[in-house]
Amino acid sequence: MKRILVCCLLLVTQVCVAQVNLDKGLMAYYPFNGNAKDASGNKNHPVFNNATITADRFGNHNSAYHFNGVYQYMRISNKPTLNFSDQISLSVWVRPTGFYYDICHASQVISKGGGNYNPGNYALRFDDALYTLGTGCNGSLCDTLHQNFRGTGTVLTPYGGDFINKNQWYNVLYTNDGKTAKLYVDCELKYSVVFPETFTNNEDLFFGKSDDPFFPFWLNGDLDDIRIYNRALNDEEIFNLCKENEVKKDTTPVVPANELVLEKRKNELVKEITVDQDSISVTLYDNSIIDGDSITLIYNDKILATHLLLTEKPKTFYIKIAPGSSRNELVMYAENLGSIPPNTALMVIYDGNKRYELNISSSKTTNGVVSFKLRE
Repeated sequence: MKRILVCCLLLVTQVCVAQVNLDKGLMAYYPFNGNAKDASGNKNHPVFNNATITADRFGNHNSAYHFNGVYQYMRISNKPTLNFSDQISLSVWVRPTGFYYDICHASQVISKGGGNYNPGNYALRFDDALYTLGTGCNGSLCDTLHQNFRGTGTVLTPYGGDFINKNQWYNVLYTNDGKTAKLYVDCELKYSVVFPETFTNNEDLFFGKSDDPFFPFWLNGDLDDIRIYNRALNDEEIFNLCKENEVKKDTTPVVPANELVLEKRKNELVKEITVDQDSISVTLYDNSIIDGDSITLIYNDKILATHLLLTEKPKTFYIKIAPGSSRNELVMYAENLGSIPPNTALMVIYDGNKRYELNISSSKTTNGVVSFKLRE
C-alpha cells in the first residue's frame, strides 16, 4: 500500500512539473476582452486606438479588434518591458480580411522599430514577398493568392503550399532563442533560420501598421490574443497557445429585451442610414457636460448593454446589418435624465471608410432610434 502511494505521489509530482506556465516572461498580453488593455500586469496599454471592436474566432462579441486597412491602428508607448536582449516570442490570432496593395504589398500585424527589418526591430506581417522573390516592391501587382506570414528573420522562399486565405483565423507564433528564428502557423513549423539578433529599440509598438510614412503597411484584418514574451517558448508552450480553445466570456451579452422590465415609450426616428457594409461599428459618448446619463442600448429587441454610463470615453458596439427589407433598428432607452435633461449622446458610426456622426436623445416618454438599411 505504501509503495502504491509513493508511486502515485511521484506521478502527481511529474504531472505538476510538466504543467505549462504561459505567464513566465509574459511582458504584454492583449486578450481584447471588451477593451484593448494589457493584461500582463506591465501596464503596456495602448495610448492610441481607433480600431473597431468585433467578434473573436469563437463568435464572442466585443472580444477582438478589426483594422480596416486604411487608417485604423493601435500604438503602445516604448517602455523597458517591451525591449529584450536576444530572445523573444510573439503570438497572435489573426484573420486577414483583405490585402495591402501599395508598395511592397505587406500587411503589418505587429511592428516595433519601423517598417523595415533594422537591427533591434521585431515584427510580424504577411505579404507576397516570398512567392514573388521580393519583386513586390518594384511596382508589380499584389499577388493575393500566394501570401505568407513572416517574422523578423525569415527564409527567402515560400513555405509549402499553405498560402493565406481571407476570412480565416490563424495562430501565428514567432520565436527567437538568440540563434534561430522560427515561425509557426497553427502549430506547424513553417521555417527555421539562423538569425541572431537583439530586440531593443527606442520606438513605439504598433498593431495594424508600421511606424513608417513611406511604408505604412496597413492591416486589413482582425486581431486577438496578442502575447509578447521576453524568452523563446518551448514546443509544449507553443502547442498550448496554438491549440487554445477556451471560449472567452462575451463582455456584452445579448439579452432578450423582455427579460428586463422597460417602460413602454414612443420610438422617435432620429435618422435612417443606408450602409454599404453588413457589419458596422457604433460608438457612443456623452455629447456635452458629463452629467450621469445612463442608458440601455437595444438592437432589434436584443439588449446590447444596460446601465451604460455615458462619458467622454467611447463605448463601441459592433452590429450586423440584415439585407432587404429586414428591420435593423438601434434604440437608445434613457434609464435616467442625468442632471441636465434630456438624456443625450453623440453617436459615431463607421461603415467601412464612411463616417456618420449624429446627436441622439431620449427621455422618460420617448426613445431615440437610428435605423439602418443595407445598400443593394
